Amino acid sequence: MAAMFIAAGYQQKPTLYPGAVPATEGEKTGFESGEQYSVSTYITKDSYADVRAYYVNENGEPRREDVKDERVRSAFFSYERRMPDDIGVSIAKGQGRSRVPSEIFNSLHGLAVQGVIPESRVNGLIEKYGYLEYSYFLKEKDEEGEITSADDLIYRKYRDKLDGGEAGEQDREEIMERVQQLMAQGRIQEATDLAKRMSDDALAGAELAISPQAADMWEECLEELASNAYNVIITIYL
Repeated sequence: MAAMFIAAGYQQKPTLYPGAVPATEGEKTGFESGEQYSVSTYITKDSYADVRAYYVNENGEPRREDVKDERVRSAFFSYERRMPDDIGVSIAKGQGRSRVPSEIFNSLHGLAVQGVIPESRVNGLIEKYGYLEYSYFLKEKDEEGEITSADDLIYRKYRDKLDGGEAGEQDREEIMERVQQLMAQGRIQEATDLAKRMSDDALAGAELAISPQAADMWEECLEELASNAYNVIITIYL
């Protein structure tokens, strides 16, 4: 009877946690449009404890909660029983799946093996930024209009600088097309100069990739990832 009284004392529809943003930028969620039987996903940089306290205050203790350790937690707040899924809110921490941090750590380990940087620096960065592997990132459109996670977009930016200089793969393809056009037009010297500039840029990028500056750039990348990481994912079922 006590549990029924508590449930009845709280509202039957969940509200959005203050400041949470849609997990996909530009997406009109079902929660916002009021569609029935919708599932909307949001992310927030606030702590799991703060998000949990908000929904406990609104709805009471979660119907179920899974606490594996301090890093991984999840809970479901049921507002109204319904088939196939209850109206309610699911929150989770530490269940993100970003491959980007491990890619960066592997590159840093490679620099350490080559003696470019000390292994202790790599270990320190892993200890500081290892949590990013389990964080959440906003999904947004890339230059080609494809929905891509922000961590991948940030990684590409730094990888392209270290993989052939400022010119990325697409830029190099465009340059080669231009070289071929110049050759076909008989403008041999212009084509030669353009090809040489591209080659020099690629060489500079290769040298940069195995320099101490590369480690500094990867650390900058980790810092940018950290500033764009979200702690908790919130899924609202209506």
